[in-house]
Amino acid sequence: MSKKLIITESEKNNIKSLYNIKESSEDFANNILSMVQQAMDKKTQNTDDVKVDDTTNDTISTVKLGDKISDSGQKLLQNPIFKKKLKEISNAIHVDENSIIKLMNHESSLNPSIKNSIGCVGLIQFCPDNSGGSTKTIKGKKYSLDELKNDLVLQMNVIKEFWLEGYNNGKIRKPADLYIYNFFPVAAGKSDDFVLQTKGMSAETIAKANPIFNKKLGKSKNEPLTVGDLNQYYKQTGMVWEN
Repeated sequence: MSKKLIITESEKNNIKSLYNIKESSEDFANNILSMVQQAMDKKTQNTDDVKVDDTTNDTISTVKLGDKISDSGQKLLQNPIFKKKLKEISNAIHVDENSIIKLMNHESSLNPSIKNSIGCVGLIQFCPDNSGGSTKTIKGKKYSLDELKNDLVLQMNVIKEFWLEGYNNGKIRKPADLYIYNFFPVAAGKSDDFVLQTKGMSAETIAKANPIFNKKLGKSKNEPLTVGDLNQYYKQTGMVWEN
């Protein structure tokens, strides 16, 4: 609805005198409208010149495909410390923030202090070096798992250190690589037929210990997992998508 500007004759004369306007009533109105528009343009220009600190005032974009994020997870996404560190990690490994959030949501429901039944902690689930252990070794340095889960800054710094090693070694080039590297580092960058196994753990044992993959893919829980299986799982769950 349009609004009318109503002024008295006295106010009109005061404005004419103040701005030295001598035109007719119609010209007077046009002059007033022109001055109002100039004032609005100036205000808009001044607003555009204001600089906003991206690390504290921006809002992380909605995660693609409608991922379910808990209230506590949403709160973390607006935490200035988390946002700053997330941006640092994203820039360091050249993987977009949404893909990193998807991984963290998948692993921990975006709960930095979570601890699972076998002792893995935090946003990307750092697991103990040994069964029942209390430390995690990253690039030769041991970290206390309790300290990691209770210190967001430290945890995000260690996540960056862990993933950056994979990036520098050529194992992380896209989101799917990051997901595989986080779950089973040696498999990152391998061909689809690469089987997940180690010298001390058979492929069947690894598959059985991580039933979520074969269950989603409709396979037997003991069937060995391959890099191709992981890639298929991430596509089916919407963690990666086709452009």
